[in-house]
Amino acid sequence: MNRYSDRVLEHFQHPRHVGRVEPRDGIGRIGDPDCGDFLEVTVRLTEDHQNLESIGYLIKGCPAAIATASVMTELVEHRTVEEALQLTDQEVIDALDGLPPGKEHCSLLAVKGLHLALQDALIRRLFKKAGLAKDDEEFDRMVASGEVAEMLQFHTCDGSCEQAGGEATCPATPAGETPTALTPPPVPEGSPAPSSASAAAPPPTAPTPPKP
Repeated sequence: MNRYSDRVLEHFQHPRHVGRVEPRDGIGRIGDPDCGDFLEVTVRLTEDHQNLESIGYLIKGCPAAIATASVMTELVEHRTVEEALQLTDQEVIDALDGLPPGKEHCSLLAVKGLHLALQDALIRRLFKKAGLAKDDEEFDRMVASGEVAEMLQFHTCDGSCEQAGGEATCPATPAGETPTALTPPPVPEGSPAPSSASAAAPPPTAPTPPKP
Protein backbone atom coordinates (compact mmCIF):
# COMPACT_ATOMS: atom_id res chain seq x y z
CA MET A 1 0.00 0.00 0.00
CA ASN A 2 1.28 3.46 -0.90
CA ARG A 3 1.15 5.59 2.21
CA TYR A 4 0.78 9.33 2.41
CA SER A 5 3.71 11.27 3.83
CA ASP A 6 3.48 12.84 7.26
CA ARG A 7 3.31 16.26 5.58
CA VAL A 8 0.30 15.21 3.49
CA LEU A 9 -1.51 13.86 6.55
CA GLU A 10 -0.72 16.98 8.56
CA HIS A 11 -2.16 19.30 5.88
CA PHE A 12 -5.13 16.98 5.35
CA GLN A 13 -6.03 16.89 9.03
CA HIS A 14 -5.26 20.59 9.62
CA PRO A 15 -5.81 22.41 6.30
CA ARG A 16 -4.73 26.05 6.11
CA HIS A 17 -6.68 29.04 4.80
CA VAL A 18 -9.97 27.19 4.31
CA GLY A 19 -12.88 29.44 3.33
CA ARG A 20 -13.77 32.18 0.89
CA VAL A 21 -11.88 35.47 0.86
CA GLU A 22 -14.30 38.39 1.09
CA PRO A 23 -14.08 40.90 -0.38
CA ARG A 24 -12.22 39.19 -3.19
CA ASP A 25 -10.52 40.35 -6.36
CA GLY A 26 -10.51 37.05 -8.21
CA ILE A 27 -12.01 33.57 -8.20
CA GLY A 28 -10.95 30.36 -9.91
CA ARG A 29 -12.94 27.13 -10.11
CA ILE A 30 -11.69 23.83 -11.47
CA GLY A 31 -13.08 20.31 -11.50
CA ASP A 32 -16.56 18.88 -11.20
CA PRO A 33 -18.33 18.94 -7.80
CA ASP A 34 -20.74 16.19 -8.91
CA CYS A 35 -18.31 13.48 -9.96
CA GLY A 36 -14.78 14.24 -8.80
CA ASP A 37 -12.37 16.61 -7.12
CA PHE A 38 -13.51 20.23 -7.15
CA LEU A 39 -11.61 23.32 -6.02
CA GLU A 40 -12.56 26.97 -5.70
CA VAL A 41 -9.78 29.48 -4.99
CA THR A 42 -10.43 33.11 -4.05
CA VAL A 43 -7.77 35.81 -3.81
CA ARG A 44 -7.46 39.41 -2.73
CA LEU A 45 -4.58 41.49 -4.06
CA THR A 46 -2.92 44.59 -2.69
CA GLU A 47 -4.23 47.93 -3.91
CA ASP A 48 -1.60 48.13 -6.66
CA HIS A 49 -2.41 44.54 -7.72
CA GLN A 50 1.26 43.60 -7.44
CA ASN A 51 1.10 41.30 -4.41
CA LEU A 52 -1.13 38.57 -3.05
CA GLU A 53 -2.72 39.86 0.14
CA SER A 54 -5.06 36.99 1.05
CA ILE A 55 -6.01 33.58 -0.32
CA GLY A 56 -8.66 31.02 0.58
CA TYR A 57 -10.31 27.96 -0.90
CA LEU A 58 -13.18 25.49 -0.70
CA ILE A 59 -12.56 21.94 -1.84
CA LYS A 60 -14.24 18.59 -2.30
CA GLY A 61 -11.78 15.79 -2.82
CA CYS A 62 -9.43 13.12 -1.54
CA PRO A 63 -6.75 13.64 1.14
CA ALA A 64 -4.14 14.46 -1.51
CA ALA A 65 -6.39 17.11 -3.09
CA ILE A 66 -7.02 18.76 0.28
CA ALA A 67 -3.34 18.64 1.25
CA THR A 68 -2.12 20.09 -2.06
CA ALA A 69 -4.61 22.96 -1.88
CA SER A 70 -3.57 23.67 1.71
CA VAL A 71 0.18 23.69 1.07
CA MET A 72 -0.32 25.72 -2.12
CA THR A 73 -1.77 28.57 -0.05
CA GLU A 74 1.26 28.47 2.26
CA LEU A 75 3.69 28.55 -0.65
CA VAL A 76 2.18 31.66 -2.27
CA GLU A 77 1.07 33.61 0.80
CA HIS A 78 2.50 37.16 0.60
CA ARG A 79 4.23 36.46 -2.72
CA THR A 80 4.03 38.87 -5.63
CA VAL A 81 1.43 38.05 -8.27
CA GLU A 82 4.23 37.33 -10.73
CA GLU A 83 5.85 34.87 -8.32
CA ALA A 84 2.52 33.18 -7.58
CA LEU A 85 1.87 32.72 -11.29
CA GLN A 86 5.20 30.90 -11.56
CA LEU A 87 4.28 28.26 -8.95
CA THR A 88 4.54 24.75 -10.39
CA ASP A 89 2.88 21.50 -9.43
CA GLN A 90 6.32 20.00 -8.72
CA GLU A 91 6.92 22.65 -6.05
CA VAL A 92 3.65 21.61 -4.42
CA ILE A 93 4.61 17.92 -4.53
CA ASP A 94 8.05 18.64 -3.08
CA ALA A 95 6.55 20.73 -0.26
CA LEU A 96 4.53 17.66 0.77
CA ASP A 97 7.53 15.30 0.60
CA GLY A 98 5.97 13.58 -2.39
CA LEU A 99 2.61 12.07 -3.32
CA PRO A 100 1.71 8.41 -3.93
CA PRO A 101 1.60 7.21 -7.55
CA GLY A 102 -1.68 8.20 -9.18
CA LYS A 103 -2.14 11.23 -6.93
CA GLU A 104 0.25 13.66 -8.62
CA HIS A 105 -2.62 15.20 -10.60
CA CYS A 106 -3.96 16.69 -7.35
CA SER A 107 -1.05 19.15 -7.27
CA LEU A 108 -1.99 20.32 -10.77
CA LEU A 109 -5.55 20.97 -9.56
CA ALA A 110 -4.24 23.27 -6.82
CA VAL A 111 -1.89 25.19 -9.11
CA LYS A 112 -4.49 25.60 -11.87
CA GLY A 113 -7.06 26.83 -9.37
CA LEU A 114 -4.59 29.44 -8.13
CA HIS A 115 -3.68 30.59 -11.64
CA LEU A 116 -7.34 30.85 -12.66
CA ALA A 117 -8.09 33.02 -9.62
CA LEU A 118 -5.16 35.34 -10.35
CA GLN A 119 -6.09 35.49 -14.03
CA ASP A 120 -9.64 36.43 -13.07
CA ALA A 121 -8.40 39.18 -10.73
CA LEU A 122 -6.11 40.76 -13.33
CA ILE A 123 -8.59 40.61 -16.22
CA ARG A 124 -11.43 41.82 -13.99
CA ARG A 125 -9.35 44.87 -13.04
CA LEU A 126 -8.46 45.50 -16.69
CA PHE A 127 -12.10 45.41 -17.81
CA LYS A 128 -13.30 47.72 -15.04
CA LYS A 129 -10.42 50.16 -15.56
CA ALA A 130 -11.11 50.27 -19.31
CA GLY A 131 -14.83 50.80 -18.74
CA LEU A 132 -15.78 47.48 -20.35
CA ALA A 133 -17.52 46.36 -17.14
CA LYS A 134 -18.92 48.86 -14.68
CA ASP A 135 -18.66 46.52 -11.67
CA ASP A 136 -17.95 42.94 -10.57
CA GLU A 137 -21.53 41.84 -11.17
CA GLU A 138 -21.41 42.90 -14.80
CA PHE A 139 -18.00 41.27 -15.26
CA ASP A 140 -19.32 37.98 -13.81
CA ARG A 141 -22.24 38.14 -16.24
CA MET A 142 -19.83 38.69 -19.13
CA VAL A 143 -17.73 35.71 -18.03
CA ALA A 144 -20.78 33.45 -17.78
CA SER A 145 -22.02 34.49 -21.22
CA GLY A 146 -18.62 33.97 -22.85
CA GLU A 147 -18.18 37.64 -23.76
CA VAL A 148 -14.88 37.96 -21.91
CA ALA A 149 -13.36 34.93 -23.64
CA GLU A 150 -14.61 36.16 -27.01
CA MET A 151 -13.21 39.66 -26.49
CA LEU A 152 -9.83 38.34 -25.38
CA GLN A 153 -9.92 35.51 -27.93
CA PHE A 154 -8.80 32.78 -25.60
CA HIS A 155 -10.37 29.67 -24.16
CA THR A 156 -11.33 30.04 -20.51
CA CYS A 157 -11.55 26.66 -18.85
CA ASP A 158 -12.59 25.34 -15.47
CA GLY A 159 -10.68 22.11 -16.06
CA SER A 160 -13.62 19.97 -17.17
CA CYS A 161 -12.46 19.91 -20.80
CA GLU A 162 -9.14 18.34 -19.78
CA GLN A 163 -10.91 15.72 -17.70
CA ALA A 164 -13.22 15.00 -20.64
CA GLY A 165 -10.30 14.39 -22.98
CA GLY A 166 -9.34 17.84 -24.21
CA GLU A 167 -12.44 19.04 -26.02
CA ALA A 168 -12.01 22.32 -27.86
CA THR A 169 -14.62 24.08 -25.77
CA CYS A 170 -16.10 23.55 -22.35
CA PRO A 171 -18.68 25.37 -20.23
CA ALA A 172 -17.14 27.46 -17.48
CA THR A 173 -18.64 27.19 -14.03
CA PRO A 174 -21.36 29.87 -13.88
CA ALA A 175 -20.29 32.95 -11.97
CA GLY A 176 -21.67 33.02 -8.47
CA GLU A 177 -22.34 29.28 -8.31
CA THR A 178 -21.90 27.92 -4.82
CA PRO A 179 -19.42 25.04 -4.61
CA THR A 180 -19.78 22.01 -2.41
CA ALA A 181 -18.73 22.80 1.15
CA LEU A 182 -15.50 21.38 2.46
CA THR A 183 -16.08 17.94 3.95
CA PRO A 184 -12.83 16.15 4.80
CA PRO A 185 -12.97 12.46 3.84
CA PRO A 186 -11.94 9.71 6.27
CA VAL A 187 -8.29 9.47 7.25
CA PRO A 188 -6.45 7.12 4.83
CA GLU A 189 -6.31 3.48 5.87
CA GLY A 190 -3.28 2.67 7.95
CA SER A 191 -2.78 6.27 9.06
CA PRO A 192 -3.34 7.46 12.62
CA ALA A 193 -6.64 9.24 13.09
CA PRO A 194 -6.74 12.38 15.19
CA SER A 195 -7.73 11.53 18.72
CA SER A 196 -9.86 13.57 21.09
CA ALA A 197 -9.17 11.32 24.04
CA SER A 198 -6.63 13.65 25.56
CA ALA A 199 -9.00 16.60 25.28
CA ALA A 200 -11.83 14.68 26.90
CA ALA A 201 -9.76 13.24 29.73
CA PRO A 202 -10.15 14.92 33.15
CA PRO A 203 -7.23 17.06 34.30
CA PRO A 204 -4.68 15.28 36.44
CA THR A 205 -5.02 15.72 40.19
CA ALA A 206 -2.29 15.86 42.80
CA PRO A 207 -1.83 12.64 44.79
CA THR A 208 -3.50 12.58 48.20
CA PRO A 209 -0.88 12.59 50.97
CA PRO A 210 -1.09 9.64 53.37
CA LYS A 211 -2.81 10.25 56.69
CA PRO A 212 -0.45 10.51 59.67
